[in-house]
Amino acid sequence: MGKNYSDHSRFFFANKSELQDQINNGNVNAWDLVVSADSKEFILVTDNFELVPIKSRVYRFTSILSAETFLNTASDTYQGQIVSILNTSTGSYQAYIVNKNNAGRFYVSAISIFNASDINYNEIGNRPIEQIGGNIEKPAILSEQQDGLYKVEGCFKVSPGLETIFQSYNGDIMSVKHNSDGTIAVKSITSSSIIDYLVDTQGNVIDKQQYATQQWITSQGYVTESYIDNKLEAMNIITRNEALQYIEALIQEGIQESVNQIFDDTFNARFDARLRESLQMEEQSNIRGLFN
Repeated sequence: MGKNYSDHSRFFFANKSELQDQINNGNVNAWDLVVSADSKEFILVTDNFELVPIKSRVYRFTSILSAETFLNTASDTYQGQIVSILNTSTGSYQAYIVNKNNAGRFYVSAISIFNASDINYNEIGNRPIEQIGGNIEKPAILSEQQDGLYKVEGCFKVSPGLETIFQSYNGDIMSVKHNSDGTIAVKSITSSSIIDYLVDTQGNVIDKQQYATQQWITSQGYVTESYIDNKLEAMNIITRNEALQYIEALIQEGIQESVNQIFDDTFNARFDARLRESLQMEEQSNIRGLFN
């Protein structure tokens, strides 16, 4: 076998399965670099002819403090670098990304705010949207699906007991939830409406509630309260609330005027009565004085 590795290293393209034969034949020497065609690896041949695949190094740390301490002293640290830090509560490593603050120091931030092991895909809120298909001859039946969110490609039925076959369009979402009493809640969410179905244990729809969306209301020519108010405002016509405020102000003003008038009338009447009483007493006193 050749021993000229102290002079230079060479690059080779070869299959990893044939590499040992190439070394034995002296075609590949120590410290040569080989690009493996079959295993898609970059391989270094060491001085004892061991094959070492070259892989990207991801630093591992036991804590955020130890990671940031090392990264701020290492010469190969860079922004965007990925490191692994041990999560002591789960015993598994979590990916962090390296950034640099305004002071020029490196710090790490968790790439995800939760661990994949914490996700329970049996809960409907955590289940991904599944895609199911159906056609006019064999439509997908929603009530027979497991709990989850679905997009239907083609035709579907809500339940076996409901004969209507629906055509699903892009963007329509279906939700299925099996209740503890055996009934099944099916929700159809489209761009124009939201419909809730309740299916019994025999596959029959026993309740249906439909909620109109704003798009559907507009398409049907219905108007909203805000639409009316905007139109009245544009026509310089007072709205119902403005009319109520105006009437309330008039009533308050009328009540105040009535109170003031009643007070004035009462005060004047009492003042006149007291004045007459005083004059009568004075006149009687003068008459008696003429005879004394």
